[in-house]
Order: sequence, then C-alpha cells, then structure tokens
Amino acid sequence: MRPSDLPSATWHAAWHEVLPGVLRFQDSCNVYAVIGPDGVLVVDAGTGAWLDAVDVLPGEVTAVACTHYFRDHAAGAARAAERGIPVLVPAGERELFAEPDLHFLRRESYVIYTNTWDHFAPVEAIPVAGVLEDHASLSLAGLDVEVVPLAGATPTQIGLDVTLPDGTHVVLCGETIHSPGRVPRIAPLEYGYGDLPGAVGVIIAARDLRRRRPAALLPSLGEPVVDDVDGALVELERNLRAHRRARPFEDDRWNLLDRDPLDRVSPSVWRTASSNCVATFVVAPSGRVLAVDLGYDPIAAPQGDSSPAPHRRRGSLRAVRELGERLGREGVDLVLPSHFHDDHVASIPLLQRVHGTPCWAPEWFAEILERPADYAFPCLWPVPIAVERRLRADEPVAWEGLELRCHPLSGHTRFATAITWEIDGLRYLHTGDQYHSSAGWLAGFPAPADHTYDWTTDEIAMGHVYRNGAFLRSYADSARLVRDWRPDVVLTGHQPAIRTDAAFFDRVDEHARLYEDLHRRAVALGDDEVHFELDGWGGWIAPYRNHLPAPGTLRVSATVRNPLPTEAQLDATLVGGPGWRGSSATVRAAARTEVRVELTLEVPTPCRRRPFAVDLRADGRPFGQVAEALVTVGGPTF
Repeated sequence: MRPSDLPSATWHAAWHEVLPGVLRFQDSCNVYAVIGPDGVLVVDAGTGAWLDAVDVLPGEVTAVACTHYFRDHAAGAARAAERGIPVLVPAGERELFAEPDLHFLRRESYVIYTNTWDHFAPVEAIPVAGVLEDHASLSLAGLDVEVVPLAGATPTQIGLDVTLPDGTHVVLCGETIHSPGRVPRIAPLEYGYGDLPGAVGVIIAARDLRRRRPAALLPSLGEPVVDDVDGALVELERNLRAHRRARPFEDDRWNLLDRDPLDRVSPSVWRTASSNCVATFVVAPSGRVLAVDLGYDPIAAPQGDSSPAPHRRRGSLRAVRELGERLGREGVDLVLPSHFHDDHVASIPLLQRVHGTPCWAPEWFAEILERPADYAFPCLWPVPIAVERRLRADEPVAWEGLELRCHPLSGHTRFATAITWEIDGLRYLHTGDQYHSSAGWLAGFPAPADHTYDWTTDEIAMGHVYRNGAFLRSYADSARLVRDWRPDVVLTGHQPAIRTDAAFFDRVDEHARLYEDLHRRAVALGDDEVHFELDGWGGWIAPYRNHLPAPGTLRVSATVRNPLPTEAQLDATLVGGPGWRGSSATVRAAARTEVRVELTLEVPTPCRRRPFAVDLRADGRPFGQVAEALVTVGGPTF
C-alpha cells in the first residue's frame, strides 16, 4: 500500500486559493496548482492524495514539476505518472526519481560521513518525462516559467519563477523558506559531517530571489509569503548567518559571502575569488570575453566534502553574471578548459545552453569532454560538452586580438594543457592544477585575495595525482615550458595569481628535480626495468559504460601500454563472465608506448553493469587484466 492509498484526513482534502490563479492542497508538503491558459501546472506531488481531488481543478493537469527528490515531496509523482501526467524533475536528480533501486544499491549504509539527505529519496521508481534544467525558460500549461537554481535542502533543488496570467510573477521555491526568517528544517543543510554548506546555499538563493523581486514566495513547507517578501529573505539570511558561530572549520566558505566574487589581476584579466575552482576571464582587445575554466561555485552550488555523486553537485553562472554587470554585457564569448576535471568544467554545459558559448579544447582531451560516458577517469563530469574546435599542440591560434597557444601538460593529469597569451603588457601562463604554493594552501581555501607569495621560503606543492595520469618526465617537461615562456603571471586552478620572479623559476626547477628523484628512489621505475610508468596504468577500455538492448556482440576499443623497456608484441584479449567470448588482437608497440586495438565481446545473457576486462601479454609475458569496463544487457538504459 502506498501512502497515497491511505485514508485521507479532512484537513488536507481540498484545494484552497492562496493567490488568484494559484491553489494549494496541504499534503505531506504543499502541492500547488497553478492555473494557466492551457491547463494546470502542479508543483510538488506530496503523497499523491491530491489526485483524489484533481477533478475539481478548472482544467487538465498538464505536468507535475518536482522541486526536489525528498519523499514527502515526490512520492505521489509515481501515481501521477500512472495517470499519464508528465513528471518533470530537477536535472541533477533524474536518476534518483527514475532508478531508486540503483541509488540505494550504491548507497553505503555503514560508516556514513556524507549526510546529504539522499536516504530520503523515493523508494518507488517514477517515470520521468523531462528534466528541469537550471535557468531554462519553459512554457507549462501556457505559463511562462523559468527554472531557478535554489541549492539548499538538496544541492540540486530548483524553484519555478512563474508569470501568472494577470502578469504577476511568483516563485514556487521548495524548501528555501518556510516563513519570514526561517527554513522548514535545518538538518538537510548539513551535507558533510558537522558542517552546514546548505545554509550558505540558501543565503545565495535568498539573494537571487531578492533580485527577482517576486510578488510572492510559495514554499513547499510553510505558508505563502505575500507580504514584505524582501524583508522575509533579509531576515532569513541574518538568521542563518548566526549559525556560523563556533564553526571555524567552515570560515573559508562563509567568508566568501562577504568577499568580492571577482579579483582583477590586470586591466583585462579577472578571476573568481572562489577556489573550487578559479575561473579566469580575459577581455580581449575586441571587447569579447574568453573564459578559461568554469567549474563549481562553492556558495551558489555548495557540495560539502567528499561528494562524488552528480546529484550532490551542480554548475553555476553567478560569476558570469557578476562579470557581466561590471562590463555592461551578458555572457562569455568563448570558453577554453585547462583540463577535463569536473571542478573546472561543471558549469560549461550550463554556459553553452544559456548563452550559446562555444568551447575550444586541446585535441588530446576534447573527446573526454564530448563523450564522458566512454571514460572512467577521476573527476569526470558526466554532462557532455560540445567542442567546436580542437586545438593542436603548441599551435598559435588568433582570437579577437589575442594569440593563444595550448601546450600538453601532465603531472596533475595527463589530459591537461598549459595556455599562454599576452595582454596588458604581461605574459600570462595558465597551468590549471599543475602548480600551487604550499604556503598558499596553508593560508586558507581559498587563499585570501591579498595573499602574497615569497618564493625564497615557499615551495611548489606536490599536486600530482597518480590515477590522473602522471609520468616521471611530467614536471621536467612543464618546467621547461615555464622557463621557455618565462611568464610575468602564472594562473593556477585554486590560488591567487602568481607574479613571477627569479626565485619562482628556481622553485619550479627544484620541484621538477625533487619530483623525479623522490619517485626514482622509492619506486621500481628504472629505465631498464619492466614497469607501467609512474601512474601504473596498463590501459583503458572505451566506451567504459556500455549498453546492449539484448544479448549479442559488444564492440569496444582498448588502449594498452607496453611495460617493457624495448619494443614488444602486445596481445590483448577481452575476458568476461561465464560463457562470454572475447576477441584478441596482436600489435607491435615501442617501449613504454600505448597502442589502441579494436575488440569484441559476445555477451550471452542479460546483466546490469557487469564488469569485463582486457588481459595483456607483452612478448608472451602475462600482465593480467589491466583495465576494465562495464556492460548492461537488457533494459532501457545502462
């Protein structure tokens, strides 16, 4: 029996008008019916008890829009979908609605330190007719609707800014506010363990709602706010700010609320004050704007600590809006990522959808941006990014009066680029996450805007991540680039701009020597030894996530590495479950190089996300199953 099948209590058994053209049904949450020219838009679904009274509405329900996935808001959507009513959900929460079995199967139930309320997700699968993407403009029931990002109760909660037929605009705002100065519950705002990043998200949401100046706020829990909306939101920020007290471990996040969101490096170069990650904006001589990286905003889209699931992360355009207000323009004209990591690219799909911004990317990682489902590298953002132009290594590219060059970079990740340009009489080098200051990390996260570097005592922090792809030569190669270009300013992914001096260049060289020496001493990486280089990669399979509608033949490519110090014959074979038959390929490969082969696998039975692997031999010597991928056979999705 569903909650919606239980006997209805009289107190919530009817719709009541709260504004002209807006009705409310008091279920486990407020269920709103907004009357439009072409039907009725229902916002949030409660237990579904409202469906027993749907016939009294003055039109057909054309859609149910859920502000977030909490069961007391979403469970009734299953019953609505059964009646043929389309259900729309936040883009970041689609899988929680559509596949709760998979969600709870993956969710740990022991040793939990991540406390976002994803335990409160639906327990019954809800067919999803469409997703509500941040800042999207829609017509629902003939009403003009804008999707408003409102991080708080969930990191990916949304609201709906609706223009009513009489021209009044209201925001159906989920759990952002309950009543003047209050949220309905504070526990969901704790995303980690003893932290409160969701409260910072609510404050940013409240500021955005104040800018919108709605006539009313319609919360999912609480009473409609129709008088002094601005004052209610001001009081909400004030009351939530009081929770900062005695939380010094969160000072870095709370400090961002009062910090200028943009730092100016030189007349034409701006950077975000956030550290996760720092986006760079370059105003070209033509006046058009280039963005290098656009990732997370830790206060507009807070995620807490250790939050790998996409439903705990989202992009944001707050920095783009702030820059536009200063420059008197909207949007960004070109975006160029320094590497593929989610904290550097998560907002690029949003930027492309809202502003139509083209993306250029180096050819050595453009495919990862375009086809993330094919890979399983660390820090991979799941939303594809359309790449308009692939840039060749070290090739000069003219854009709006700038000359840009992308140089291959490895160390922090092998799929990265160093970007050079000149403007304002300065030579710039953007190194992504390749170089950071040890003292800068100790100064705070982010480091204060006025943080100064002293490279006579400071040193380059170790920033390599082995699974990202790191080689013994990585920092020697990048040090050579730094020396050759000799920039005046180095821009990093997570710290303030570095004004270079002779001591800085010495530290870069010192770091390269130290990095190689430490690894040669501690790891079996001799030039004449057998090894898979510093990162230990034997290879990878693409696509990583595979779906066959029925048992049959799966076709993939495998990239394998020769671990021998000499040219060798590599034999690669796919292996899987009982009864699976994989093909083999044989190819010659130079010492330590990678080669790509095409392989097939016969999968005879249905399965869900079943692993298979590529087995590698080099000159007959076995190295085992060096890389894996997953396959689903049957069902509608991977």
